[in-house]
Amino acid sequence: MRKREFKFHPALLLFMLTILIMIVSSVGGILNLETTYYNVNSVSGELETQIVTINNLFNRTGIQYLVSNMLPNFINFAPLGALIIGLMGVGVAYKSGFLNTFFKMVTKDRSRKLFTFLVVFLGVISSMFYEVGYVILIPMAAILFMNLGRHPSSGICAAFAGITFGYGANIIVNGLDNILIAYTQNATKILDQSYVVSLSGNIIFMIVATLLISYVGMIVTEKYVVPKLGRYTISEEDGIDLDSEVTKKEKKGVIVALISTGILSLIIIYCIVPGLPFSGLFLYLKDTTYVAQLFGENSYFNQGAVFIFSALLAFAGLIYGMRTRTIKNSRDLMDGMNYYLKGFSSLLVMIFFAAQFCLIFKETNIGVFIVASLSELMDNLQLTGFVLIIFSFVIIGISSIFVPMASTKWAILSPVMVPMFMQSSFTPEFAQAVFRAADSSVKGMTPLFTYFVILIGFLQIYNTKKKDTISLVDAMGLMAPYSIAFSILWLLIIIGFYIIGLPLGFNTGVML
Repeated sequence: MRKREFKFHPALLLFMLTILIMIVSSVGGILNLETTYYNVNSVSGELETQIVTINNLFNRTGIQYLVSNMLPNFINFAPLGALIIGLMGVGVAYKSGFLNTFFKMVTKDRSRKLFTFLVVFLGVISSMFYEVGYVILIPMAAILFMNLGRHPSSGICAAFAGITFGYGANIIVNGLDNILIAYTQNATKILDQSYVVSLSGNIIFMIVATLLISYVGMIVTEKYVVPKLGRYTISEEDGIDLDSEVTKKEKKGVIVALISTGILSLIIIYCIVPGLPFSGLFLYLKDTTYVAQLFGENSYFNQGAVFIFSALLAFAGLIYGMRTRTIKNSRDLMDGMNYYLKGFSSLLVMIFFAAQFCLIFKETNIGVFIVASLSELMDNLQLTGFVLIIFSFVIIGISSIFVPMASTKWAILSPVMVPMFMQSSFTPEFAQAVFRAADSSVKGMTPLFTYFVILIGFLQIYNTKKKDTISLVDAMGLMAPYSIAFSILWLLIIIGFYIIGLPLGFNTGVML
C-alpha cells in the first residue's frame, strides 16, 4: 500500500509563515537593520533620501497589531470582494447552460491548441483590468477546458499564467503604463529636465511580447501541464455532456444572448468614450490623459470593472436561460448566482490566512528593505551596457518575489535604474521595458502575491483527489515551468530589441 504524502494545508502553512515573518522582523529590529533608497522630487528633480528600517512585530505592540487588525485585513483584502462579485456572474452564465453551449459551438472541429493559445492571450489582455482576469477569466477557462474534454485545472493554470506572467505585455496602452510613466518621468529629471517619456513608448515591445507569451504559454500548457494533470472525470454536478449535440433551441438561445449582451456592451462602451453627448459616465474626467481617465485609480470604469464584466456574463446567462427555459423564475437566477459560492467556504478560510500573511509581511517592511538594499547594490556597482540589462533583470526578478506590487518596486528602483540606463545611452523607455519584463517573470510564483491564493482555491475546486489538499508547493510546481519559460522569453525579447535595435514604441527606440 502506497504511503500517502503528508502535506500542510495552505491555510495552516500561511499562518506558520506569518509567525515566521514576525520572528524574522524581531531579528531585524534587534539588529537595527536599515538601508536607504531615493525618491525624486517631482518639481525640482532632486534626489531625496528615504531611510527604511524593519518594523518589529514580534513584540507586545506587534501582537496587538496582529490581533486587532485580523478582521480589517480580511475584509479589505483585495481578492475577497472581487471574487464574490465575479463568481456570481460566472455562476449564472454557467448554471443556465450558456457557457457550455457557447463553448460547444465555438470549439467544434477546432484544434485544442488554438483555445489554449486564446486562454493565455486573453489572460494577457485581461491583465489591464487586473482583478477581472483572476475572478472571471480563470473559472471560464476551467469550463472551456472541461468542454474540450480536458482537466479544468489546465485551463486555470493557462489563464493564471497569462494574467500574471504576461502582466507587462498587452496590445494597448493601459493602467500599468500610466503608473510606471510617472516614476520614469521623475527619474529622467535627475539627468535631463527636458526629456519627455512617451506614454506609448513601450507599445510595440508590448504587442510583440503578447504574441510570443501566448504562444510559449500554449506550449508549456500542452507539453507539461496537461500531461501532468491527466484525465478529468466529469461528474453529474459539472453539468456537462460531451457527447450531446447543440440543439436548435440552444443555438438560438446563444445567438439571442450574444446579440443582447452586445447591445449592452455598446452602451457601456459609449459611457467610456469622451466628447460625445452624455458620454464619459464611467471616466474620471479630471485626469488629463484618456489612459488615466479610463485606467487610473479614480476611474469609475476601473473601480467597477469586475462588476461590469460579471454583470455582462450574468445578463448573457439570464437571456439564454429565459430563451431555453433553464431559468424560469427568480429562484433559478439566485441559484445560478450561488452556484460557485456554495463551495466557497474552504477558499474563504485560505483567503483569511493569506490576508494576514500578505499584510503582516507588508507591515514589517521586510520587502521594501530587500528591494531598497538591492537598489543600493545596483547604485554602488555602476554597471553599463549589456551587463546592466542582465543585472537589472535579475535584481527586479528577485525583488518581485518579496514585493509583487509593480508601482512600489519601480518607485524605489527607477531613481537608480533610469539614470544608469541613460548614462549607458539607453532611453528611459527601455529601462521601463526591462522593468516590466522582469516584474512579470516570477510574481506568479510567490505566495506574497495576493492573487496566488485564488489559484490554489480554483485548483482545489477541481481536485479529483479530495482527500489530498492542493498545497502551496503543488501550486508553485504547476507555475514553475511557466515562470522559467517566461523568464527566458522575456529576457530574450529584451536582448532581441537591444541587439536588433527595434523600436520600442512610436518614435521611441532602445538607444538615446
